[in-house]
Amino acid sequence: MFEQQVIGEPCSGCGGHLPADDDLDGAWERLLAESDALGPLDAVGDPVPEWLVDEPQEFGSCTPSGFLALDLDTATTDPAQLSDHTLIEAMIGFDRIASWAAARQARLLAQLAARRPADKAPHTARWAGIGSEYAPDEAGVALHLSRGTACARIGTAVRLLAVLPETHAVWEAGRIDTPKARAVDDATWMLVPELARAVQDRVLPKAPQQTLAELKAALARAVIAVDPQGAEVRHREARRDRRVVVTPEADGMASLWALLTATQAVGAFTWLTRLARGLGRDDPRSMDTRRADILAALLTGRPVTHPDPDSDITEAAVDAPASPAEGGDESTPASGAGRPVQPVAPGKPLIQVVIPYSTLTGAYDQPCELVGHGPIPASLAREVAADSVWHRLVTDPLSGTLLDHGRTTYHPPAGLADHVRARDVYCRAPGCRRTAAGGELDHIVAWSDGGTTSERNLGGYCAHDHRLKHHAGWQVDADPDGGITWTTPTGHRHTTMPHDYRPDPPPPTAATPDPAPDPSPLALDDPDPPPF
Repeated sequence: MFEQQVIGEPCSGCGGHLPADDDLDGAWERLLAESDALGPLDAVGDPVPEWLVDEPQEFGSCTPSGFLALDLDTATTDPAQLSDHTLIEAMIGFDRIASWAAARQARLLAQLAARRPADKAPHTARWAGIGSEYAPDEAGVALHLSRGTACARIGTAVRLLAVLPETHAVWEAGRIDTPKARAVDDATWMLVPELARAVQDRVLPKAPQQTLAELKAALARAVIAVDPQGAEVRHREARRDRRVVVTPEADGMASLWALLTATQAVGAFTWLTRLARGLGRDDPRSMDTRRADILAALLTGRPVTHPDPDSDITEAAVDAPASPAEGGDESTPASGAGRPVQPVAPGKPLIQVVIPYSTLTGAYDQPCELVGHGPIPASLAREVAADSVWHRLVTDPLSGTLLDHGRTTYHPPAGLADHVRARDVYCRAPGCRRTAAGGELDHIVAWSDGGTTSERNLGGYCAHDHRLKHHAGWQVDADPDGGITWTTPTGHRHTTMPHDYRPDPPPPTAATPDPAPDPSPLALDDPDPPPF
C-alpha cells in the first residue's frame, strides 16, 4: 500500500544506496575515508562539500536510518550554503528521522512492558493487560518523564505493535510523525481490535499527506462509520457531562469555558461572529475582542449597541454597571451610544451540516459533517435537521445552476458563489480547515489574465490563503479532475480536492467461520490417510 525504500535500494538524497547488513562495516569505513578526504565538517561555518551544493538533494524521499542521519548531519553543517530546495528537503529528512527514532524507541518501550508482568490491579483501564503498573515509573525515571507521559508512551507503543502494526510501520518509515501515530491510537483505543483495524485501513493511505487536524477529522469520521452504535452511546454519555466552568487567569482576567454539543457550540460562535461583524469596520476592536465583549454583554443583561463614533471605546465602558440598581446611570448604555447591533446575516442557517439522505431518513447511521467542526453522529445531525432550513445540493446539470459566466461578469452571481462554497466546504489551501462559507472566492486564473468566472476557475479561500495565493513565488493551477495544485517557491507541489460528498461505506461485518467438515471414519481411525 505504501511505497517504501528498503535496505540496499538507491536513495537519491543520500548520494548512493543504503547498504545491506552484511556490508555495514565496509560502508562505515568508506564513509570515514570520504569524511577524512573532505576535511572536518563538524563545526558550524565550515564549507559544505561541492558535491552537496551543486545538485539539489532529495532527502525527503529517503528511507530514514542512521546513514540518512549522517548524510543530513554532513549536508547541513552550514545551512546558509544550501539551496532553497535542499533546505526544504533537509527539513523533511530530519522530520522523518525524528519519526523513525521515536518509532524505534517505541519497540524498546514495548519490550520493557513485556518483560514486566502485569499486576493484579492495573493502574488504569487502558493499562490492563499491557504490563506492570510500575513499568512507566522505570521508563519515566530513565527518560526524565512524568509517570503519566511515560505511561502514555508505553501504552501507545504496545497497542500499535500488537493491534495496529501497519500504523507503526508507516511511523517507523517516517511517513507520519509521532503526533499522528498517537492520534491513531487515541482515536481507536476504545474499539475492539477488528474495528480499530478497520478505522486504520480507512485513514492510513491519506495520513502521510494530511495535517494533524485533517487526520483527526478523518479518524473521527472513520470511528463513527465503523462503529455507529458505539458512537451514539459515547455521544449520549458525553452529552450528560455538558457544563460551564470559570477559571482564574493572570492579571485580573478569567476564562469562561463551556462544554456543549458540537452544534450548539458552533452555532453560538457563528452568531457571536455575525454580531461582531455587525458592529462595522469603524469599531477599532479586533474580532476576538468584539466577540468577548458581546458575549459578556449578552450573558449579563447589557444591551449590545453600535459604538458612539465621536468617542473612543474603552474597556471601562464594557465593564460599567448595567442598571441603576447596580449603581449605573439609566441614561447611559453600558456598551456605548447608538442603535442595537444587527448581525450581518440575520436568520438561519447559523450552522452548516452535510448529511447523507440515507442518514436523514434513518435508513443508515453514517457520519455527518458539521462544517467548521468535523464529523458528528447521525442522531445529532437528525436533531439539527428537525429545526433547520435546508438547501438541496445535487450534481450538475440536475441543479440547473449556471456554472460558467465566461467574462460577462467579474463577481460570481449568488447561485455560482453558493455552488463553489458548497463544493469546497473548506478553504482550498493545503492543510487549511477554515470554512469556505465564511471565506472569500477568487479566480484561479486571474480575471486580468483572461480568467473566466466559472465553477472550474473559482476556489474558496480563507483571507490569509487568498493573500498567500498572490504572494510572490506561489503558483496555483486548476487540474482537470477538480483538484487545485499549489506550487511553493521551492517547487514543491501540493494538491487539494473538493469536499467528497459520497457517503461512507457501511461498517465491517464480522466474518462467519466456515463450518468444520464432518469427521470421516478414515480421519478418525488413521491420522495419516493416504493422499488421493
